[in-house]
Amino acid sequence: MTGRPTRVVVGATLLAGAVGLVRQRRESLRARTALPPSEAPDRIAAFERLARWIPGRPSSVRGRALVALWASPLTIVGLALALAAGARPRFDERLGCFIARGVGGPSGRALALVGADANTVGQVVLARSGRPSDVLLEHEAVHVRQAERLGPLLLPTYVILGALRGYRANPLERAARLGAARVTGSA
Repeated sequence: MTGRPTRVVVGATLLAGAVGLVRQRRESLRARTALPPSEAPDRIAAFERLARWIPGRPSSVRGRALVALWASPLTIVGLALALAAGARPRFDERLGCFIARGVGGPSGRALALVGADANTVGQVVLARSGRPSDVLLEHEAVHVRQAERLGPLLLPTYVILGALRGYRANPLERAARLGAARVTGSA
């Protein structure tokens, strides 16, 4: 795509991102003073299937190499954000991703602004805390697997779903909460 169609797609994604960020911030503020909404099934079947989609880590070296290649554009951005935030990403073999602990600077402020403790960009988890919880890391590991499957399509998909559903009801977030609960037994 070149020219006008590209500008329309980029503009729509940016607008959806802005709407999603506003909704996430509002939900974060509301969650501090009230109980979170229930995990009721979504009325749209495709969104409900997506909310249960918890991709596994590829078992073969070839599979891991292919998903790393597909996610590499986002992973490069994630590594750059971590380094710019003063954090040194380290590969976590158990989770199969890079974890940057104690993220500060603009990334840390952006996470704090939306009420998040961590964010995943490609195969990189950016955590504000120097000691993120296992539940948080397992949640973010599901996002890593999503990034490995969706590659560069993850960002517009996540942003549009966030604008349509809000943060808590975003099917990709619901899947990450479900995946973390299954692994840690926190359900």
